[in-house]
Amino acid sequence: MQGASTTSTLLLLIFPSLLFFSHFPSTVNGDCWLIEGDKGYVWLAICSQNQPPYETIPQHINNTVHDLRLNENKLKAVLFSSMYRFTNLTDLNLTKNEISYIEDGAFAGQANLQVLQLGYNKLTNLTEGMMRGLGRMQCLFLQHNLIEVIASNAFWECPSLSSIDLSSNKLARIDPSTFTVLSRLMVCELAANPFHCGCDLYSFLTWLESFNNVTHTYDRLQCETPREMFGFPLLSPIAAGHAGRNAKNILYHHCRDGVMIPGMTSLPPDLDGPSGIGPEMFGGVGPYHQPTTSSSSTELVVPSIKLHHVSLSSASLLVQIPRPYSKMYILTQYNNTFVSDVMNLKNKKEMITLNKLKPHNNYTFCVGSIRNSQRYNHTCLQFSTRAQNQDDMLPTPSTTTHYIMTIVGCLFGMLIVLGFVYYCLRKKRMHDEKKKSICVKKTILEMRYGPELGNAPLSQHQLLQTFLNPTSGKDGHCLFRGHGYE
Repeated sequence: MQGASTTSTLLLLIFPSLLFFSHFPSTVNGDCWLIEGDKGYVWLAICSQNQPPYETIPQHINNTVHDLRLNENKLKAVLFSSMYRFTNLTDLNLTKNEISYIEDGAFAGQANLQVLQLGYNKLTNLTEGMMRGLGRMQCLFLQHNLIEVIASNAFWECPSLSSIDLSSNKLARIDPSTFTVLSRLMVCELAANPFHCGCDLYSFLTWLESFNNVTHTYDRLQCETPREMFGFPLLSPIAAGHAGRNAKNILYHHCRDGVMIPGMTSLPPDLDGPSGIGPEMFGGVGPYHQPTTSSSSTELVVPSIKLHHVSLSSASLLVQIPRPYSKMYILTQYNNTFVSDVMNLKNKKEMITLNKLKPHNNYTFCVGSIRNSQRYNHTCLQFSTRAQNQDDMLPTPSTTTHYIMTIVGCLFGMLIVLGFVYYCLRKKRMHDEKKKSICVKKTILEMRYGPELGNAPLSQHQLLQTFLNPTSGKDGHCLFRGHGYE
């Protein structure tokens, strides 16, 4: 009977727990966190930063998943055989892997996919087959890859695409027909690409100028080559007619039908001129050298920015400027669509310390100049702050010393307070004992010699002398020295 009672008690305790976990929406399946809905549907599968990292797309995930996150693993390829099961996908995150190959038609089974994130991988080109079947895709992220070539028909099967990020790749040339089929396109990020500003780029710049980019990141689109066009913005936000100093207007005067006009020089108009800051303010007094196209002068003319040191929350940049007062040079920070001026640059060479940075975050800083109400970026630097590791959580020697001194100070303060309390209590106790002793002696005198003596107005000293040195009278009564009482 006792064994049966124990068994029934255990069943009553275990059954509610099993019932609770069977209906709990968040479960773990094969190193992936799953958020499930009704009837076995999986809304979200988080397989990020798996240990050990996934090298292929895991097949144990329920094929009903809607949002699949496989970022920060070591996937090297995306194949149709590993993707065809996930027909309900609407969001797919493959950021920060090692993907260098996407099979043509790999996403053909994801007709409902709306957001595809492929940033921070090793892709080198985009073909028409890679995006096949993604008719409902709205956002495509391809930033920080190694893409050099985009096929002109790469996005023909993506009519719903409204946002694409191709920043920080290796794009030097882009066919303008690549984006003309995207009638819903609103955001096209192309910053930090090494554009070759030759005549063959002019048609793309014409499309880019007519495209109403929501982010308006004009300043981050610059020429990398040829040398004489280095640092020129592709477009300027305030360019009026052909007076704006940008690559499009320069190529407009030098190119026809994608080739250089015969007899025209390939050098752009000189950008240096009165800026309202330098020696020209003083009537042209002092040397003011115009830049030439030689290699030696190019090194002197182009500003530079280098990363000197980076930590969790700070970084040091070494900035060099050829002629600080020829233009108004500024250090600018870019954060997606947010642009802010950090400081004015007034020295030829200075070390700039940036504090309050976020750990494991990407930052872009550019050295630019302002002239005639227009901003020009000369060079930019991208870097990432360090990720926080276990060693950073350990206290430093200075921190340990600070903690020890704080504890010692608190203990010393407590000791002083306790000593003061002890002194006050001891003083009060001595006073009470003294008062009590006098009362006892007075009571003894009253009991021994009568109430008249006890009520006599004697001082404390007299009472003590009377009590300690009594004399006897003839009739046996005590006579007290110095008093006439019997």
